[in-house]
Amino acid sequence: MKTIILSASATVPILVGAAQGQTSGGADNTAAKTPVVTTSESGSKPEIAPKTPEDWIVVQDRDYIPVIDGVSRKLQSARKAFMMKDPAAAATDVRATAELLSKQTSGTSPGLKENIDVAMKQLNALAADLDSKKTVGVKQFDAVIATAHRADLATDWLVVDESSWYPYIEEPNRHFQNAQEAFLAKDYDKAAQEIRKGEAFVTLEASRASGDAKQSLNSSAQELEKLAVDMAPNWRVKSIVEMDQSWGRADRALAQSHQVQAKGDWQKKETAKAGYEIRAAALNLEESADWAGGEAKTGVSAVVRDTRLLGGKLTVGGEYTVGEVDKGIDELGHAISRLGQKN
Repeated sequence: MKTIILSASATVPILVGAAQGQTSGGADNTAAKTPVVTTSESGSKPEIAPKTPEDWIVVQDRDYIPVIDGVSRKLQSARKAFMMKDPAAAATDVRATAELLSKQTSGTSPGLKENIDVAMKQLNALAADLDSKKTVGVKQFDAVIATAHRADLATDWLVVDESSWYPYIEEPNRHFQNAQEAFLAKDYDKAAQEIRKGEAFVTLEASRASGDAKQSLNSSAQELEKLAVDMAPNWRVKSIVEMDQSWGRADRALAQSHQVQAKGDWQKKETAKAGYEIRAAALNLEESADWAGGEAKTGVSAVVRDTRLLGGKLTVGGEYTVGEVDKGIDELGHAISRLGQKN
């Protein structure tokens, strides 16, 4: 069998027997039933390196916005200028944010477009107030920033490709671990901050999700929000076990979302995208099982290993069969579901 590489994310298997008038015998008939597809290293996309946010925008000590795209960078710059009492510079950055949001309206649903329009109107009104030297309070400024961030979440993060979200797949669990360490060190303020940072990435993924996966992510984000509130200033968390369970549920919700997205991408023949979603789901599944410990960790180890290898074949390069991918995605979903029943 030969394989023609069409692009970085698409391959078409060509059966040798069929190309030669089906002159070969039973061996070729068997091959025709289970064609092997190859994603060559030259045809696959470059490996995507992990990243951390450039910085964080903290709004009223409650909303944590990771600085990871053009809108969040402009929002950060605007807020810094505003806090430094430079209204002219703040107004310039606020208007630039509105301009960036205006470019996200193409192809969006009426509901999302309405959210963007509301955010743009508020941003332009804020810029006008700043230019006219009107008194603008921190709460008013931050409320507009939060609205703009939510509009950005609902559109830009929804349509981004894997190069935008995949670098940050380790971030939620990293912040959960930091929160755990801070809690054990009795630094409850820091623990609350780390929880909110982890929550921010759960919310980001929820903006890409749909159906049950979205509901699970939103529920987990609410649970993390409550945990952060209970943590500071006077912690009221009953035990370390409660936190382990919260982290585990959040990681499991992330795994579920990536598994569902992988299935959809695979059905649309978006091979590389499916591969990155599979790898992300495997990582989050492993992280969730780590928080549960014991049998849970042992129970997912084989699935995590196999699906990581499969995801690598789809993204970095290697041979696989269509049935192998179908089976791998389904087994990943079953493992996530079983872990959820235990938690």
